[in-house]
Amino acid sequence: MLNVNKLLSLKSLTIYTVILALVIFTFWYGVAPTQNLVRTESLSTAPDYFITKVTVKEFDNNGFLIETINADQTLHYISQSKTLLEKPDVKRLSKSGSWSAKADKGVIEDGSNDILLTENASAKKTYLTSEDIYLNADSVHYLDKDQSLTSRDNAILFSTQGKTSADTITTFINSEEVIMTGSVRGKYETAH
Repeated sequence: MLNVNKLLSLKSLTIYTVILALVIFTFWYGVAPTQNLVRTESLSTAPDYFITKVTVKEFDNNGFLIETINADQTLHYISQSKTLLEKPDVKRLSKSGSWSAKADKGVIEDGSNDILLTENASAKKTYLTSEDIYLNADSVHYLDKDQSLTSRDNAILFSTQGKTSADTITTFINSEEVIMTGSVRGKYETAH
């Protein structure tokens, strides 16, 4: 009889232990914080909205097209007041000619007409009265206020006269003026 009582108490003890373990597990599982599907760090760096395959056109008061911006994707960040562009391609028309530029990346600050193009940036400036010029650089910055294109870092200007490199090359949209600063080097060929 003693063995049966020991066996029953051992069996009861095992059952009580399993029940206690289930209660503790259930309590712990209910108290454990829920996991988000997306990490908080990812949400803090995510854009507020994005648009793919973008084409934006701007017209003057007379209805003439003055600017076109194409991009594979735009990512807007309200807290940073900027829009990032993927594969931007910009064309701007003026009375004296036009310019176009493209790059792998771009940035437009909210409320600004300035455009910063980075990573494999290139620009072409077309004049009505002279030959086209081409700019290649790590970055090309269009500043609307002074109607200029400023190329920085590995800036190279290609024209019919030859090739010129400088730390910074600035060309103005409505004139043929070009300003080069820093280490300026040129390679020119004479006309025959």
